[in-house]
Amino acid sequence: MPRLPIVIAALAIAVDIGLARLGYGLLLPAIRLDLGGSYGIYGLIGALHLGGYLAGTLASPRLLRARNGVPRVIAIAHAAVAASVAISAASDGIPLLLVSRLAIGIASGIGVAAVVTEMLERVPVGRRGLASGIAWGATGLGLIVSAPAGAWAVADPTRWRIATVLCVLPAIAVVALAMRLAPPAAPSRAAGAGDAPFAWRDLLRARNAFFAVAYASFGIAYIAYATFAVAAFTARGVAPAVVTGVWAGLGLTSAIGALAIGPVVAGRWARYAFVPPMATGALGCWISSLAGSVAPIAGALCVGMGIAASPAVASAFARMRSDTATSATAFTAFTTIFGCGQLLGPLAGGIVADRAGLDAVALFSAIVFAAGTLCATIDARLAVRRES
Repeated sequence: MPRLPIVIAALAIAVDIGLARLGYGLLLPAIRLDLGGSYGIYGLIGALHLGGYLAGTLASPRLLRARNGVPRVIAIAHAAVAASVAISAASDGIPLLLVSRLAIGIASGIGVAAVVTEMLERVPVGRRGLASGIAWGATGLGLIVSAPAGAWAVADPTRWRIATVLCVLPAIAVVALAMRLAPPAAPSRAAGAGDAPFAWRDLLRARNAFFAVAYASFGIAYIAYATFAVAAFTARGVAPAVVTGVWAGLGLTSAIGALAIGPVVAGRWARYAFVPPMATGALGCWISSLAGSVAPIAGALCVGMGIAASPAVASAFARMRSDTATSATAFTAFTTIFGCGQLLGPLAGGIVADRAGLDAVALFSAIVFAAGTLCATIDARLAVRRES
């Protein structure tokens, strides 16, 4: 199994998702203390970042059409991520923060689509589930590495700028590694094997529709939870050192979940692989909504099991439902549905937080996760019936 494409994908996901996206929620209390504003405003900023990610994802199939040019796309996208992160760290007010977060979203949307589709085309068919789990498991690595920054920044709110600008370094590393990728080999017959060529209209067909709704539910639930979790811990009076430990634990369970789901995707229960991470998300968010200081900690560790496992499964599922020529389109289509969910998540979470309190955001996420679990189960049963 080729290593460099997996390393690049893992590092890119660690930067784009674990640090640049989820790190926003980690640093949100410090950012809000420094710049002011309501939770609704920061929910809007989070939504616009994810809107940029969606726009970048939608642009990616055209950019990735020529496979020889994909390493260059990866490099340029992550150079843009590095520059945008640096600008966000220098923000002197909400408007510049908003614009820079939008730019990070666009660049990372292109970057993630490029690294994931390129990795899955270079990995043997039977190893794609494992490769996807390893790459998306790096989200947890980003959470673990960044965990100390939350408590460190709250002690002096201006420190969030230093914590943010450090994300530039791994983004530059992705640029350097991408330029070392060898030209792709011509696809073999096995590499092109999928359920069928994929077109956008296939999202509306029964074989994809329930999975698409489940993935949208994941997008809404996980980002609403992640955006406001640290703020909820802080509001409950959880000690900064404990918050650091919880965030690191979230990263650890995220990596464990992604690695554990890889063999499931490659095994006889592959079609049901999306159900466990969605169910653990629902359970974890429900636990987090309960009273006391222990519940949110236990809940966060449970939620982590599905944070990286869900996109790992979704990436593998998108490739299962397409062929080589349409794999980028399939990834883009399902990620677009996911992205629409992510757009709604911070907005809904911000409204819930302002009107019902931060603890209510976790309960909201639990309900959405539960709905997604039901849809994932229906999708799996339909797929098994077609194959039997």
